[in-house]
Amino acid sequence: MLDVGTGSGILAIYAAKLGAGRILAIDTDPEALRWAKRNIELNRCSECIDLSSKPAGELTGVFSILVANLIRDALLDFLPDFRRLLEKDGAVILSGLLHEQVQEVKTALGSLGFKEIRVVTQAEWACITARRKE
Repeated sequence: MLDVGTGSGILAIYAAKLGAGRILAIDTDPEALRWAKRNIELNRCSECIDLSSKPAGELTGVFSILVANLIRDALLDFLPDFRRLLEKDGAVILSGLLHEQVQEVKTALGSLGFKEIRVVTQAEWACITARRKE
């Protein structure tokens, strides 16, 4: 799994607790990485989560799951990298979106070959899941 913009590391930690084997959590903010490292250690997840300051655009390899809890503009900027970094039939889970931003992100995902696009909302927030099909 790849966690883009890991921040506190919460999504990577949760994935580890759910049984994800190998997780790469990235963030370009050194302070965020410091907190993520601390939280990962406190939750005893250091053996399955690797931290990196490398930007998504510089990563190689592919992942079966990619998560990102970022603002709309960042998500839209990263979508081509997300497509490149996901294996075929890999899942992307995008959160940090406001309800009114969903259609724009869904359209961008569709234009990049993502299918099975689903949206879950709670109050003003939305989460989009999709699969890379092409």
